[in-house]
Amino acid sequence: MTPKAKESLKYTLATLAIEKVTPSRKAIRLCEEITEGRISADNAVEQIKRYYGIENSHPK
Repeated sequence: MTPKAKESLKYTLATLAIEKVTPSRKAIRLCEEITEGRISADNAVEQIKRYYGIENSHPK
């Protein structure tokens, strides 16, 4: 992870801490993968949705 990416991740985690939100280890790992350019944010969202069994729903 580049120094800039590491600082970005630290900033994000600090912001979550201020809001008293604790991300899961899986969410942190996915954030690291996005920061490193290994996966897209869309892919990370899909992984989290699958993990929690959330399906796409389309408004009728």
